[in-house]
Amino acid sequence: MSTIFGVAVSPFVRKAILAHAYKGVQFEIKMLPPGDEDAEFRQASPLGKIPGYKTDNGALFSDSSVIIAYLEKVHAENPLYPENPESLARALWFEEYADSKLAEACNALYFQLIVGPKFFGHSPDENRIIEIRKQLLPETFNYLNSQMSAGQWLIDNEFSVADIAVGAFLINLEHAQYEIDSSSYRNLADFYQRFVAFEFVQAQLNIEKGILFN
Repeated sequence: MSTIFGVAVSPFVRKAILAHAYKGVQFEIKMLPPGDEDAEFRQASPLGKIPGYKTDNGALFSDSSVIIAYLEKVHAENPLYPENPESLARALWFEEYADSKLAEACNALYFQLIVGPKFFGHSPDENRIIEIRKQLLPETFNYLNSQMSAGQWLIDNEFSVADIAVGAFLINLEHAQYEIDSSSYRNLADFYQRFVAFEFVQAQLNIEKGILFN
């Protein structure tokens, strides 16, 4: 059985976990924070970033996108990569956008309201929260909303790595009790409601809520 190194409430770890769950691939998680000095984790992730990964055969590497690419090679069931080359390119673009621009916005609010206070003893910075709500989130929401169609997934209306990546970071906002405004971002709000309706996503949400709020 493969091993994911990291903490379940990390959005990048969450992304890898959700990909395994969607594809029906069993795994175990070794709970380690970023920068942990565990020897095996450091072999997988020399930079100390999570998630790290160990395959069934003992190969070690890191990065959520790399992990999903590996899964696609060894587990063909429930594919997350579109077959069409252009569609695959688009899916990988949205994955990259989620991992960078969307992550910047969603992680910022998540840290201010949840992660910082719970794990680091930080007090929320109200000015920073206003900036996130009024600038960072609307910038990303406007783009994503414009790329979506009502009731459809991002690429050819087939669930893909693009949807896993975007949905994984939007979960941060649910933990921060931030609701996407459906009057301004109807397509994005609809997307998120369909995403969290999956049983495997609900299961992950429940695990995370147990960690964050108990």
